[in-house]
Amino acid sequence: MRLMKQRSGRWYIIEAMRIGLMKALMMVSGFLLAVLVVTVPYIGQISAVERKARVKINNQEIVAELASNPAEIKQGLAGRQRLGINEGMLFLFFNKTTNPFWMKGMLISIDIIWIADGRIVGIEHNVPPQPDATVGELILYYPPEPIDQVLEVVAGRARLLRARVGDAVGVISLVPARTPLK
Repeated sequence: MRLMKQRSGRWYIIEAMRIGLMKALMMVSGFLLAVLVVTVPYIGQISAVERKARVKINNQEIVAELASNPAEIKQGLAGRQRLGINEGMLFLFFNKTTNPFWMKGMLISIDIIWIADGRIVGIEHNVPPQPDATVGELILYYPPEPIDQVLEVVAGRARLLRARVGDAVGVISLVPARTPLK
């Protein structure tokens, strides 16, 4: 009898609110679980897009992966079996550098486009891979002057771009708010 009295009036309202709150929490939890199930498979792809940019030279575009930290710069394109005609890697340096590039671990030939202040300052055409060379045997490729970016593309692509020293290079992040570009 006492429980019946508590269920009437004020206690009944509190119980109804508690049940309503539990239902709402279950609905929100279900929604969040559904969102996770749908988005988790794409997180790696979203992350990969955040690390890419469109590089424009002579009204032609290359979609380039970005390398800006020491580990990414050291790895570069090493170990890649292929590189598409409109693909590349853009190395970003936040201070100008004259550090050399090498072909350690590379499996494909590439063109190296040296960039400073948004302009091409030099091009190395058809640089061959040196997959089995020891560090002492590697050929070092130096920029002709201090650079802040390097674009590596498949061998022959620089000629198809009609890239020349002095040409402007535009870089637009695929996710502008997330990727720091100079």
